[in-house]
Amino acid sequence: MANRDKTDINIGMHKSRYGNNRSKKVTDFIKEINKLCKKFNLSISHEDQNGNFEIEEYDDCYTAWMGQAADRTKED
Repeated sequence: MANRDKTDINIGMHKSRYGNNRSKKVTDFIKEINKLCKKFNLSISHEDQNGNFEIEEYDDCYTAWMGQAADRTKED
């Protein structure tokens, strides 16, 4: 896995932990969000996964959390 971006590892094979396949568009969107997080050294988190979004200092755990997003779009 030399030279592979951690973002790719966290997002996986266009699949969320809920098992639905993600479209390339959604996968690329998540990758871009994660690149912005790294660029600004900030992360998007979620208050106990039920409340508001929060902005935190950058942490890989939030990148992994974002990578678990389910694709609710109707695109392939």
